[in-house]
Amino acid sequence: MARTMAFILEQQAQITSAQAQTNSTMAQLTERLDRLTERVDRNAEGITSLLAIAEMHEREITDNRETQARTDERLNALINTVERYISEGRNGKA
Repeated sequence: MARTMAFILEQQAQITSAQAQTNSTMAQLTERLDRLTERVDRNAEGITSLLAIAEMHEREITDNRETQARTDERLNALINTVERYISEGRNGKA
């Protein structure tokens, strides 16, 4: 009977040791998961910010293209006026 009790106590000690190791490992994994979660959250925030900046730049580029198109139209109108003025032989004379 004493031998059986010693065996049971030894098994209980091994189980307790294994449980302590498991708890330690779980705590470490929980810490790592928390750090990874923070990194993912920061990355998501960074990506969202970059997307907002990209959208702002896209709007600026679109606005610049529209402004450039209007400038091109006005410049073409001026060129046409000057060419017509020169081709009619006025050469600056009224």
